[in-house]
Amino acid sequence: MGSDGLVELDQECWVAFAKYNLLLATAFSVFAVLSRTMAPDNRLLLVQNSAFAVLFGAVQTYAWLSA
Repeated sequence: MGSDGLVELDQECWVAFAKYNLLLATAFSVFAVLSRTMAPDNRLLLVQNSAFAVLFGAVQTYAWLSA
């Protein structure tokens, strides 16, 4: 239980991993909104924070499904 075939972790590790990535995805989403609001001409920062939010959100979803 708790294995996806790629990485061998117990269920508690997957849940902790998912919560950590949820925190990162939320933080980068907030940073993306703040960068859009505070510095609308800085597209690189917006794209970078949005990409990190999507990346960590995808990892978080994977970890929840593997738990």
